[in-house]
Amino acid sequence: MIIKKSSKSKKPFIKFNHTRHFGFQIGKLPKRLCDVESKNPIHSWFNYKGFTFISEKNFINPITGQLTIE
Repeated sequence: MIIKKSSKSKKPFIKFNHTRHFGFQIGKLPKRLCDVESKNPIHSWFNYKGFTFISEKNFINPITGQLTIE
């Protein structure tokens, strides 16, 4: 897998199983990651080369349908 950077947000990402996964460093993880009290918590991720990768499906706004990375 090759880690690339997105053109707009400059976030690292990987394409895996036809889905983009955005990478976060340990100190910059989204607040929704495993937060039980959140309305839409993130429960699935994987680690690769020092980044925690989360699927872009977790960042789609249900109201607007647009991708919003925290």
